[in-house]
Amino acid sequence: MNKLSEMFKKLGFTFSFKRLKKAIILVTVFVIIGIVVGVIYKFGASEAGLRIVYEKEIAKMMDLEDNTVIRAYKTDINADKVSDFVFITGKEKRSSEDVLNSTIELYNNVVFYIIDGDTKQIAKYDTKMNFSSDVRLRISVDEKAKYYLINDSMGNVKLLKLNEKDIVDMQNAVIDITKNTTSEEFLGYTIYTSKKEDNQNILKVTLDNYNKSYLKEYTKEIELDFNEANVDLAKYRETYLRDKISSFEFKDVDNDGILEFVTSQYILCSLEDKTNIGKVEITFTIEDNKLVYKNVEVKI
Repeated sequence: MNKLSEMFKKLGFTFSFKRLKKAIILVTVFVIIGIVVGVIYKFGASEAGLRIVYEKEIAKMMDLEDNTVIRAYKTDINADKVSDFVFITGKEKRSSEDVLNSTIELYNNVVFYIIDGDTKQIAKYDTKMNFSSDVRLRISVDEKAKYYLINDSMGNVKLLKLNEKDIVDMQNAVIDITKNTTSEEFLGYTIYTSKKEDNQNILKVTLDNYNKSYLKEYTKEIELDFNEANVDLAKYRETYLRDKISSFEFKDVDNDGILEFVTSQYILCSLEDKTNIGKVEITFTIEDNKLVYKNVEVKI
């Protein structure tokens, strides 16, 4: 230790354990501050963090009453170089009245809003629907239009777009594509399955549109061979929701710059975990502000 002290003296430093301790504490404090700042910055840039920031800004422009801002975006939707607010609100339904010790089960009476960043005018569209706690709002754009998709994991969905003719004054600006497609709940095919007698790992699938005008009649029986996928069908059962749609997305299926609306229904679900196998994929085009059936595929 003496040799170490002498070396520090030659270098012009006076070594002591007290100073070392202070240095270690200082470095530790700076590291902790750095971590905290990083976490705060990361949260602030996340969807949840931005939603809190946006909700405060939105509350200055309109009365939210007892509604919660569920999902929000700040983006220029009308190409006037001013950011607009696009968001959905709803009334929280919790598992208990204790807010701190409960979870959100549903959002009741979900409403879609756009606030023009320049004029502060508000476009409001009441979906008249309830959505589960995992409800999402997504914006998709192609060469023809900009679409706003609201959906959850339970198959509840609203597909909206703006009426470009009325976007200036924001009156009657929102077009409900799903409502234009059907006045009933937007559902997929009703799925029926049976196993092949001589091979229990081959699944026979038939589809019934139940006279839904937006779905074409499908009379084929499809066989899905799960032997090739190394899947034991004994570990799966038919889904309880035979006609509920599991997921929604936009895809440019034919690479022409125009988006198609693609829905997916799962055929089987696991008895052991939450995995799903088998899929009924329906593709729609969007014409005259409604969904038009293009084709359906049944696949593993």
